[in-house]
Amino acid sequence: MPNVMISYSHKDQQYANMVVAVLEQSNIKCWIDYRDATPGINYAGSIVRAIKNADFVVVILSNNSIESAQVLNEVNSAVNNGITIIPFKIDAAELNDNMEYYLGKTHWLDAITPPLEAHIYRLVETINGCAASRREGGGVKAPIAPTAAPVADKRECRMVKFGELIDLGYTAAKIAIQLVENDYITCNGIGDENEGSAEQWEAFLQDNSDTFQYLINGENKIVGDWSIVALTEDAFAEAMEGKLIEADIGPDNTEMICFPDMYHGYILTFSILPEYRTTKNYNLIIDSFLRQMEEYSEDGIFFKHWCINVFSKEVEALVKKMGFTYRCDNRVFGKIYACDFIPLPQIPLFRKYEKLVKNYGEL
Repeated sequence: MPNVMISYSHKDQQYANMVVAVLEQSNIKCWIDYRDATPGINYAGSIVRAIKNADFVVVILSNNSIESAQVLNEVNSAVNNGITIIPFKIDAAELNDNMEYYLGKTHWLDAITPPLEAHIYRLVETINGCAASRREGGGVKAPIAPTAAPVADKRECRMVKFGELIDLGYTAAKIAIQLVENDYITCNGIGDENEGSAEQWEAFLQDNSDTFQYLINGENKIVGDWSIVALTEDAFAEAMEGKLIEADIGPDNTEMICFPDMYHGYILTFSILPEYRTTKNYNLIIDSFLRQMEEYSEDGIFFKHWCINVFSKEVEALVKKMGFTYRCDNRVFGKIYACDFIPLPQIPLFRKYEKLVKNYGEL
């Protein structure tokens, strides 16, 4: 039985309901958010899992869905996970630039002219035909499916900066969407308040390119990252008391890390997708972070202390190794850990970063 995830704008709810009704009458299992998603803080994570477990994602393509950030996130997730996308077009919508990026070369089923039921039954035939092709070992070669990248070898991972991702064809918007999606996968129980939105972080990616670095696999997919911001003194005090949430972070409570000065550092994330959590990859993440701190110190940029809201046991163990200690629980979700950097913690991890140790030691 084919397994289908329905991606749609809630403004097109009646069309989505009709598609689900006919598909399920035709023995095609459907997943649709209002009925099947986990409510509350696990909502976004359940959508990501539904996409990863689906054989096909049917996008109810319309003027409404083209402008929907949620539908764009779901399309991005389907492409990144190699899931076949079947656009089902219900009006005369024209793809905007974001959707053009993903679906520009994708054929869709045209369901504009009535009766709608006839087009849905054609959708049933398309899904069953693709499913049969897979069972026969032929794969899905129909033009309705975007090309999916194979799973890369974990050993091929490397760290890159913002400019390198742009050279690889990413945009700031696509990077932000991928990072948010990865966080929902890696941080079980995280909610929108702690995560913030892709639109919120897109501006940070462009204006603070040194403060985000990315772990990519051999197919250039982002599979991990670290990211930081510098908080104002008042915002840092709130963070240390567990009162700050990521959705609150913006220009009014952060500082540009660009001039020689002493800053209050806040680590947004140390993140690696579960299948890439190897010692080598964790070392790549931490090494690139400390190399950046070393580079900052050469330019007279120092961090008096650091704070992080930890969402997983893996990151909790990691920051403890870096000298962080538990402070309190975050008011929404997570545990607050902190570390003074002046003086620099006397731990073996820092010894190979000679310039970092020297520059902080001279303060």
